[in-house]
Amino acid sequence: MKQYTQPFRLLPAAFTLIETLVVLVLSAALLTAVLQMYHRVRRDVSQLTGHLDENRLAREILQKVAEDIDRLAAPGFDATIQFRNKYDNGYNSAQLTLENKYYGKGNPPRAEVYERVIWQTTYDPFTQSLILYRMHDGLNLEDKVIETGSDVSPSAGLYIPITDGLTHFELRSQQGDALGATWTSETLPTAVRIGVSFAPLEELPTGRLGVPEEKILYRTVAVDRTRYIPYQFIPRKLDSETVPEIDPNDIEIDADEIPIDVETDAEMTPESDA
Repeated sequence: MKQYTQPFRLLPAAFTLIETLVVLVLSAALLTAVLQMYHRVRRDVSQLTGHLDENRLAREILQKVAEDIDRLAAPGFDATIQFRNKYDNGYNSAQLTLENKYYGKGNPPRAEVYERVIWQTTYDPFTQSLILYRMHDGLNLEDKVIETGSDVSPSAGLYIPITDGLTHFELRSQQGDALGATWTSETLPTAVRIGVSFAPLEELPTGRLGVPEEKILYRTVAVDRTRYIPYQFIPRKLDSETVPEIDPNDIEIDADEIPIDVETDAEMTPESDA
């Protein structure tokens, strides 16, 4: 009678308790590192997004002020630009007044305000920052659909808050390389430089609190882009010491390298008498 025996099989070795604990510790360390990296990336993205949003708002403010200057200070209008700067509770604050006029009937004709726009900042003690306001007034209605039909614009003389949290608002007149802190002349400046920032105040090298120069967003707006700019050609003077003098006797000409025009040479050769 045959007996069937099963072959002996080695059972797979199981993990010991120490090996299991080591795997758990390594997995926990890896998970902790991944979570720390994830939180760090989220923090960096949040800071970058906030920085981009902050610069985007500053660029929008500069664009809007530039559009007002281009529209109101157009050539052919009796336009004026006046501004002044001041320190308001340690912040750079400014006021910009853009105005153009027209002359009505009468003898002598009386000047009337066709359009006036005022940009100015005021310190807000609740947010401890500057609030930027804009006011539009004059005969030319800004919203001709809503404000049509009324003798007086409903928004005339009202200062509309644009944004808060502003920490720097500065205006400079540019005449060549010179920058002025105020402009009260009846004539228009060549350009206006606008500086805006939302960065917090820091201690400057001068010792006072303010916004560092590298954190201020500037834009220079040309007042009259169609102005005539005279052009003057300035000849360049060459230094005689840098230009070497060439002696004709030192020039060597190889006759084999001179190209010969066959037709020209034939015309210049005298014909022999037949």
